[in-house]
Amino acid sequence: MTAVSDRPSAHGRVPRARPRVGRGGARARWGWLLGVLAPVALPGREVAAADVRTISRTMGEGYMVRVPGPEGTLLSRRRLSQYVGIGVYRILPPKRVDQLERAPEDGQLQIVSSLRIRHDFGTFRRNAVGQSASLLNAIDGRQLDLLYGYLEGRNLGGAVDFRVGRQFELSGLDFYAFDGGWIRARTPAHLAFEAFGGFAVNPSDILGLPNFAPDGTAGTPSDRVTTPMVGAAFSMSDVEFMDARFAYRRTWTPAGLAEGLSAPDGSRGLSTGVDQEFVTATVALRLAQGRVSPSFASRYNLGTARLDDTTAMLSWAITELHTARLQYIRTIPAFDLDSIFNVFASEPVEDVRAVYEVRPGPYWTLYGRFQGRIFRNDPTAAGTAPSRRARFGGGGATGAAWRRRRFAARADLFGMSGEGGGRIGGDLDTRTHVVYDRLALDARLYALGFRDEVVAARHGWSVALQAGGNLRIAHGIYLNLLGEQLMTTYYRSAFRLFATLSVDWVLRGGRR
Repeated sequence: MTAVSDRPSAHGRVPRARPRVGRGGARARWGWLLGVLAPVALPGREVAAADVRTISRTMGEGYMVRVPGPEGTLLSRRRLSQYVGIGVYRILPPKRVDQLERAPEDGQLQIVSSLRIRHDFGTFRRNAVGQSASLLNAIDGRQLDLLYGYLEGRNLGGAVDFRVGRQFELSGLDFYAFDGGWIRARTPAHLAFEAFGGFAVNPSDILGLPNFAPDGTAGTPSDRVTTPMVGAAFSMSDVEFMDARFAYRRTWTPAGLAEGLSAPDGSRGLSTGVDQEFVTATVALRLAQGRVSPSFASRYNLGTARLDDTTAMLSWAITELHTARLQYIRTIPAFDLDSIFNVFASEPVEDVRAVYEVRPGPYWTLYGRFQGRIFRNDPTAAGTAPSRRARFGGGGATGAAWRRRRFAARADLFGMSGEGGGRIGGDLDTRTHVVYDRLALDARLYALGFRDEVVAARHGWSVALQAGGNLRIAHGIYLNLLGEQLMTTYYRSAFRLFATLSVDWVLRGGRR
């Protein structure tokens, strides 16, 4: 859905949908990337790769989906995904003749990559029309994705790390992917400084990836514009009792990439606009010889001037048998600053969780968990008060696990109620190793009862029975099969099948 508003966003810029940029920008980006990686990916005679690793994983999935409406039409999903990963490790030879491999303190180079090919052979996507078709094409319509692929250097000169190529990062509560370069320099003062730059991964590129596209502009011209990304960070380095990092990231569209383009209103040319701008902070401590571990992470959205995500956690190993964990989570949706959703009010989701775990014996583990969800419906800016206050949502779970070398079983009971409805259920799952641990047999029984206070029709139950196995055909080759029979208030019978074939090969060569 293309949405355009004449209302300014929080940082003073009018949200807009941008038209598609020409192919020259994407072609230049990939030409630069291949030019950097090609000399290393195709080494000459003087370069000898020590390890070459290839991972292939084929995943197939099939089930039926019922279309909402009185007809109740069934659509099939027959999805096939192929993951291929190629890595070249230990590219630099040992510094000393008596070494079989280069010491970590001497630095090392490596290349890692992962490519995904996928397609749906069922009728689910073919029968989609209107806005549903555009949404499916944006989320599930790609057939070729480069998940990551970069040249990495570690501990070069005893202080420098770098990556060049497609990479994804997790910084506190911020995650993103880009094509470009990243570098980190460590200092003797236990501080490390980072900088990165490149282009945000664009879902419309030939090897694009939709997973990291900002929400709110999917399928619009703004979603297909090449956007540069820059950032910087500093962190603690080689500190035994603490990890800490503070980072800044900005993604924007320069006016030079949109010259001569037509906007939906017919105007030509677009001004420079910021798409995302975040500041993140992360702190994790290891106290009392690692028994007490408090941590904190947050993400501040500079474009909307609000704290989007916050989490605080405390893990305490009271004794060797008793462990306690406390966690607070607060999150609010973050959209592309070009999205019209930024002009609507959004209430955060807040969770409080507590887990207590005890191991009374060498094979048993018992746990209890509490979860509380805080709902808010505060008065509006105009002073309109809600008809009633939102109820606090609370619930919990308890379970037990028993593990031996060839057999493991786990049972759980859970329930939660509050604003909007409630649910209660339980599950029992087991794993058994047979045939000299070459075959693992899995079984699971799951039951759930649910009640929705908003939609009266969403009141019912579901029971699922799962069975499968994991077969080790040879060293590095695994076949996994999983089937599920589901019975619900809305389905008399629903069967789902999932299969995975994984092949992991390592070829070692070079000078020893």
